[in-house]
This record gives sequence, C-alpha cells and structure tokens, in this order.
Amino acid sequence: MPDTKSGRERKGRGKRQQLEDHLARRELEADDEPPEPTLETVDSEYLDEPGEPAAE
Repeated sequence: MPDTKSGRERKGRGKRQQLEDHLARRELEADDEPPEPTLETVDSEYLDEPGEPAAE
C-alpha cells in the first residue's frame, strides 16, 4: 500500500488522541498532594561554588 499524505495525517490524529488520553488518565490517577521533599544528602563534589573557576 503506498504511503499517502492523508494516511500519515490520519495516523497523526490517532497518535495525538492516544497522547491526550494518556495524559488525561495520568492526571486523574495522580496524587492530590505532591510528595514530601526528602532530606537526601547532596553530593556537592561536582558543584562549583559561585565565583570560583571551574574544576578541571
């Protein structure tokens, strides 16, 4: 079957609808509140201090 512009457009509309359905479903299933921040230690070995030259 040849590849036609109208066929590609039709498939694109289907993919857009799938994406919209997926995003709507994900939003409905999401928690009402965002998760609490955790107290993880930050590995600052790779972070440069402001005003210091980048480590080489």
